[in-house]
Amino acid sequence: MNAITKHSQREFCKEMEFLGRLHHRHLVRLHGFCIKGHERFLVYEYMENGSLREHLQGAETKNPLTWQSRLQIAIDVASALEYLHCYCEPPLCHRDIKSSNILLDDKLTAKVADFGLAHAAPKSNSSVQQTTTDIQGTPGYMDPEYLTTRRLTDKSDIYSYGVLLLELVTGRAAVQDNVNLVEWTKRNLATGGSILSIIDPDVKRTCDIEELKGLLTLVRMCTRDEGNRRPSIQQVIRWLQEKLDLNNTENLHSSTSMISRDYLIHDEPGSYLSVSDEVGSLISTVSPYNLSQCCVSFRFETTSPIPPVPEWE
Repeated sequence: MNAITKHSQREFCKEMEFLGRLHHRHLVRLHGFCIKGHERFLVYEYMENGSLREHLQGAETKNPLTWQSRLQIAIDVASALEYLHCYCEPPLCHRDIKSSNILLDDKLTAKVADFGLAHAAPKSNSSVQQTTTDIQGTPGYMDPEYLTTRRLTDKSDIYSYGVLLLELVTGRAAVQDNVNLVEWTKRNLATGGSILSIIDPDVKRTCDIEELKGLLTLVRMCTRDEGNRRPSIQQVIRWLQEKLDLNNTENLHSSTSMISRDYLIHDEPGSYLSVSDEVGSLISTVSPYNLSQCCVSFRFETTSPIPPVPEWE
């Protein structure tokens, strides 16, 4: 094994150790990994109901998701992003939020998967942190500002989340018939189409019009071209709490109230104290690497005021 290969494996092991420490009810759990020759295998928890994309755009054998289920999925994903953006140390940007990376368990609880593109950067005292990266992500979901500047921020995930919300509303793919979903929506509404003209036929009769309006307003804010005019993920969650009237309000509160208790706090080097009510135990690591050595990180700005409600442009 040459020096480059050894270095690559060490970096991979450190990255896997870091990802293995991410614990949240709406993140797919990494159970372990294996290296065999030049192949690398990751073992994740099993998600019985597959991906969100399969339910929205996949085989007809899948049962259509109800309107209430879609709202709950939107909240679940926002909860996972708040954990990554605000409570991880170092904070993380997922970089590839999309319907195929949202997996559903046997109760249709949504969990975010695929952290292969997750990126972080060093802490700093500046109020807004950014890092320049090679452009990575999925067409249709990628932040236009990131595509232009190559500067990654938490608002890049917010843009992708806005596209995901549109998928939940319309049932369409992020790019369909060579048309971007955000542009397709703007075009339909700008030419006099009603909001009911863009909604997924599977939920057109059961959706709540006021909830639909609230969700589309949030989409407009999340998909602004300028990142500094998009809300933070915490502002997104507050918006969802205020605008959505879920029949099962206990689910809404259980998803959001767990956020502040589901992250890991440093106890001693090489060990992490889980403050989750569900775990409540000390998790010791056997690796000599502490968290700060596993990955370069950057701190997100999360204190900007929420922007005014925009119109489609």
